[in-house]
Amino acid sequence: MTVRAEPTKVGENGVPHTVEQVGAATFSDLVRAHFRREKERGNGSGPSDAEQEFDAKLARFEREEGRLAAVYWSTRNASAVALTIGHPRSSRNPITDTDQDVRLHRVTDWVTKKSEPIAELLHECDVLGIRVREVLRGTSQRIAMQWLYSVQEHSLGFIERSDRRDHHDEHRFVKAQRTELARIEKYYLRTGAKAGRIVYVSGMVAAATAIVVACSVISIMLPATSGLFRPPVEYLVLCTGAGAVGALVSVLSRMSGGDDRFSVDFEVGRPLLRRLGLYKPFVGAVFGVATYFLLAGGLLQATEATPSKRLYFYGIIAFLAGFSERFTGVIFGNAERLVAGDASEPQPPPTQAPPEAEAN
Repeated sequence: MTVRAEPTKVGENGVPHTVEQVGAATFSDLVRAHFRREKERGNGSGPSDAEQEFDAKLARFEREEGRLAAVYWSTRNASAVALTIGHPRSSRNPITDTDQDVRLHRVTDWVTKKSEPIAELLHECDVLGIRVREVLRGTSQRIAMQWLYSVQEHSLGFIERSDRRDHHDEHRFVKAQRTELARIEKYYLRTGAKAGRIVYVSGMVAAATAIVVACSVISIMLPATSGLFRPPVEYLVLCTGAGAVGALVSVLSRMSGGDDRFSVDFEVGRPLLRRLGLYKPFVGAVFGVATYFLLAGGLLQATEATPSKRLYFYGIIAFLAGFSERFTGVIFGNAERLVAGDASEPQPPPTQAPPEAEAN
């Protein structure tokens, strides 16, 4: 959705005005061509140049912006609101919802010049439409955009129906439509939050999978190529993968626990959300490796495991280090006090720490 101010033109009533169009660069041309065609039809004229001009502009508009799914033409002046649906952008991916470029288009300045409350309402619809188009995808995007179009269509129809405008009725109508707009925004915020969590987790799954696959390849290749895969290296590789998996499971458990336990700022954009998700398993892997070094170096007093069970011991400790930031904080806090020479008794690590909310 774009906003462009055209040079000053002279309208049909001879009054110069500045045309501000919202939508595609060719939508205002299409609206004016349609108004000229309807005007000639009203005069009883047959097929004319206006008909051919409209057909040509409509074909060009749909070629550039997508199929015209819905449109409301004003009968008073060259004004209209429209909804276009572009070609699918991810139809080849069977695991994602079909992503189509859904856009709102509006040219209404000529009919709203005496209805400032309705003009402001339409502008708020445009702003919310920009947010919906940039954040939502698939079915939820189409629902929200069609919902916004219905508000704009209803608003333009109110102007068409009101020959003698009562300001009281106009304000009452705008108030009702703002209530509807608030419902649309509530739907957008709810679905946007869910979409943001899915994008964030998709980045985490990709990073955790890459780390686990790399650890698996190392554990298979090293014994076959050299004798370097002895217990210290084996524990190190295990703790790297366990920490990454622990971080992934931590986020998944918070997502299943309710919206209040896990939240992300979804309006920062999908690429940044996915990038933030990619970093989380690497942080969990670092925590897992660091915890292994603390325990193997004897900096913390822990239950001594038998040689046959040390693999399981270090694996679960690394998993907990990636799973709970509070658990890791207690461990590293105790280690910091010991290294600094603090004589106070170290705090025992929590057996089960409640997960914290994800930092945005």
